[in-house]
Amino acid sequence: MYKLPDTLTEDISNFGSLAKEFEQGIIEPLKFKVTRVPMGIYEQRKDGVYMVRVRTTGGVIHPFQFINLIDIARRHNSNLLHITTRQEIQIQNLELKEVENILEELKEIGLSSKGGGGNTVRNILVSVNSGIDPDETFDLTPHAMAITSKLIAESDSFTLPRKLKLAFSSDESQPDYAGVNDLGFIARIKDGKRGYKVYLGGSVASKPTIGWLLSDFIPEENLYAVAEATKQLFSQHGNRKNKHKARLRYIFYKIGAEEVFRLFNQYYEKAIAETPKFIPETAEPLAAVPYQSVSDNTSEDFRKWKTRYVNKQKQLGYNTITIPFIHGNINIDNEDNTESVLNLFHFVSQFGKDTIRFSTLQNVHLRNIPDTALSDLYDKIKILDVKTDRPLVINNIVSCTGADTCRLGIGLSKGLATAIRKELETSSLLLDEVSDLRIQISGCPNSCGQQVWADLGFSGKVLRTDRIYPGYQIYAGASRKGNLQLAEPIGSMNARDIPRFVVKLLSKYIDRKNSYADFKSYIESEGKEYILQLIEEYKDIPSFDDDKNYYFDWGAQEIFSVASRGVGECSAGLFDMIDLDLKYINQNKQSLLNETDVNKTNSLLSDIIYSASRMLLITKGAEPKTTDETFDLFISNFINSGLVDKSFEEIVLTAKNQKDFDFSSKKELIYKLSDRVIELYQNMDDSLQFKDAPAQKEQQPVKAEESTNSTTSRFKDLRGVACPMNFVQTKILLSTMKSGEILDILLDDGQPIANVPGSVKSEGHEVLSQNSAGDHWKVTIRKK
Repeated sequence: MYKLPDTLTEDISNFGSLAKEFEQGIIEPLKFKVTRVPMGIYEQRKDGVYMVRVRTTGGVIHPFQFINLIDIARRHNSNLLHITTRQEIQIQNLELKEVENILEELKEIGLSSKGGGGNTVRNILVSVNSGIDPDETFDLTPHAMAITSKLIAESDSFTLPRKLKLAFSSDESQPDYAGVNDLGFIARIKDGKRGYKVYLGGSVASKPTIGWLLSDFIPEENLYAVAEATKQLFSQHGNRKNKHKARLRYIFYKIGAEEVFRLFNQYYEKAIAETPKFIPETAEPLAAVPYQSVSDNTSEDFRKWKTRYVNKQKQLGYNTITIPFIHGNINIDNEDNTESVLNLFHFVSQFGKDTIRFSTLQNVHLRNIPDTALSDLYDKIKILDVKTDRPLVINNIVSCTGADTCRLGIGLSKGLATAIRKELETSSLLLDEVSDLRIQISGCPNSCGQQVWADLGFSGKVLRTDRIYPGYQIYAGASRKGNLQLAEPIGSMNARDIPRFVVKLLSKYIDRKNSYADFKSYIESEGKEYILQLIEEYKDIPSFDDDKNYYFDWGAQEIFSVASRGVGECSAGLFDMIDLDLKYINQNKQSLLNETDVNKTNSLLSDIIYSASRMLLITKGAEPKTTDETFDLFISNFINSGLVDKSFEEIVLTAKNQKDFDFSSKKELIYKLSDRVIELYQNMDDSLQFKDAPAQKEQQPVKAEESTNSTTSRFKDLRGVACPMNFVQTKILLSTMKSGEILDILLDDGQPIANVPGSVKSEGHEVLSQNSAGDHWKVTIRKK
């Protein structure tokens, strides 16, 4: 297992203190979020409901840990455990008051949630059969554990521009996730020496890509050096300004692979000189545990189960077993099911610590189970709340949580997955013929369901006739071995017809399967054309009056809408803190409009000076501990450097030293100070470097063809402006407007339209309409 960081006790205590202050209203939600999210604590779709994301490197968890984790979750009133596509487990549906104790109790059993979210090194993936696969090059589990222990002990692993994801593949012929993570290691042996093929910059998220091949072979002992060099490259050159362009791959997009590799080699050479060599731990030999079966099952159901869910290990006489928990969910609110799960893991514990792993397909995999125990194990599995009498392809359908609990979800991806399962179950297809086929679903374009790494993938989107309805983008044909390739986006389809579409496509593929090496080959040859035919067949949908089902998502009780979409939390940090001060400045200016009390006026003006002084300090790495230090750091970092004119120094020092000063006499100067800071923010480049702000552009006129709203007060064309700056510009515009005034903005399709309206609504403004206009959208907003 990985080693817990030395700072964990202090980290948990700090989280607990901030949680109490947050609940008492002492600190702002954003300040709390900045600490909460990197600790792996996320707020779910419902306000005030939280989950704890527990780090389990490579999906490894010991039986005693799993048993205790279930006990911890139940005692703290969770009703659900959830296995993620990054081989970790979440304790869901928690009240905030329970979380600190949960973190303490997890620590006692050797587990932590630190780094489960935010701009950190995330849970590290390992091939689920690493160490037992007959075809593997060598076991990389010890390597992943060692690098986890090292990285989570280093403070700079928690202040990255964005998340950093690592993956290990133990089979050179099956790179899989190592090819689509920020840093991927694939086991290789060259001239009798162990090492890795290394990929850099891969991702299945927005603007996905296969990683760039960094090296065909790096010696095993240089593992730490590669990871450290990657972290430093990312930290120094990642885009800290725009969270939507902050991942490692965007450095490649911006400066090209040749320059990235040149920079990497500089950090790598330094790391080799300064970083200890990696020495893998010797894996404990498999202890032969004699077991005499209680039952002797010879039924057809048992035979089918073994064929579908049991595989032989390279260790003679031992097996690995897949337990398919649908959606990765382990329900612990049902007493009988929970006791059955606990009994299973107690049974498994007799075969050693290394007996349980989570997979990227959100299943539990048992390992090191002797042949003689299979019959008794089957008896314990078949009473669980899982369906092991179905073909594996049905149980392996992956979906993210979608709009059920995710604040960014568009579609009810779990509902669609359930509908596809039901349609496949009732079909007459020979589904055991396609047991290795991956169907993966995301509720939005963000790719948590990893649809571009699937044989057949779907991502939720909004479609429209005379009214909006739920739809999905269809992807097909990923190659996870050999010549790596992402699934190709082929077209869109309404959500209601997707299950029928899947059955028709698989029926055609099963008929033609013997003519092709794999599903990808089929897609390239004739499958893509057939998908396009089916898209055309299902293109026209009934009107709302003729069939309302098309306007309800799968599993929904209400007509489809994106009104409840919230603001995502994955990028809590830098810009949340900046925006907090921006908000205070604008709020205080608004309050001053009608303020007549002299003392209150002075207090508001003093607060503006403070917020303006603090707002951009984080871009300089400055973290003031006191109010006085805030002013001093602003003077040294911004006034003395020439970014802010020297004429403002006196009023800043006055705010520091003369609390009873009549600031109303300097109101114009104070406003100019805040305007200059905001101007700097608006003109900050990708590396958080400031340039001279250009003269303010004249407000664009409302074009007749773009706006038919006679009450429109302001207009802004934000096409081509990426997230989150499109929202920031919208926010700044709104801050200059009066309550009730109308703002029209134009946004690109994709993430801009998916994110900005929800963010605007979360600020309390009213989104009056959002209408598609070809490749962009017009959004009309009424200021609160």
